Amino acid sequence: MFKPITSEALTLIRHGHRYSPVFGPRLSNHLPMALIAMSRLGASSRDLHDEFQRATPHLEAEQTPVAPQVLKLGEKTHNADFVLYYSKELETKGIEVTLKEALPTLLPGIAAGSFHALIRLAYAVESEDFTEISHALAYWSSGFTPLGNLQYAADKDAVSHLNEALGVMRDHTYREGIIIDHVEELRELAKYHAVSTQPASLTKESVAIVVLSQYAASNDFTLLHGVTGFQALLSLAPFIDNFDFALDCFWQAYVSAACTAEYRELVALECRNIQPDWEIWFNQALATQDDHTIKLIYSCARIYNELQLDEALRAINVRLEVSL
Repeated sequence: MFKPITSEALTLIRHGHRYSPVFGPRLSNHLPMALIAMSRLGASSRDLHDEFQRATPHLEAEQTPVAPQVLKLGEKTHNADFVLYYSKELETKGIEVTLKEALPTLLPGIAAGSFHALIRLAYAVESEDFTEISHALAYWSSGFTPLGNLQYAADKDAVSHLNEALGVMRDHTYREGIIIDHVEELRELAKYHAVSTQPASLTKESVAIVVLSQYAASNDFTLLHGVTGFQALLSLAPFIDNFDFALDCFWQAYVSAACTAEYRELVALECRNIQPDWEIWFNQALATQDDHTIKLIYSCARIYNELQLDEALRAINVRLEVSL
């Protein structure tokens, strides 16, 4: 179903390491993620090179390392120093040990880059490329975005909690900015913290159904990142000893992001009988030349492979209907 990541895609990704993970007003550099998703969907060599040419004129040069005595999470000006740090960790310990040591510390800041750091790491691990993994871990570390201590309630489930939060935040107007700006604004609002207590027990399936359903109901740009972020978390599960904690961290960040989306309607679960046609869908996604569409279709296909949820197929249909 999925194609291998080609050596050409990896070469282009390595060429792209001269660029910062962010540009402009903290926009995410999608290039490495797009190249991996495209390769997995069967993109041609021409497709990959075209994507590189489309993306790079907008990117900014990576920083120069300054070698501080102590590296602290969330220090955005030290991304290049984090790259060097993780490069040494990977060379010494390998991928599995490095991730198992790093992820428990990074998970509380899973909102980094509006889930893009999480997504980039998951894709990098698929590539098994030490250099790209070091850049992804660095992005998560320099963009680390904690949202406060987790608080739990036994009488909530995923749907009731999200509906409660959306009801409170439905009419809030945010300052101008991108997703991460709005999430950072949200974490300072007393009215959000009043409803931030989340379910004491979540499952992969319950979170997936909500995330996919909310996106399919809206084609909302913010909620799209919830889908791609959730799939990335599933992909990293083999390297996370306490996946329940990881799921809780993701849910906290997802609810926060959902409360900043343009679409803030209450959850209305809907499932349709859809038959997958992967070859056609993958070709249609690649034809859009839109990295968000490509990553969304790839993520939904991965989620469906693991959880067999028809909601993932509906999300694919929604995206392709508006993209073609």
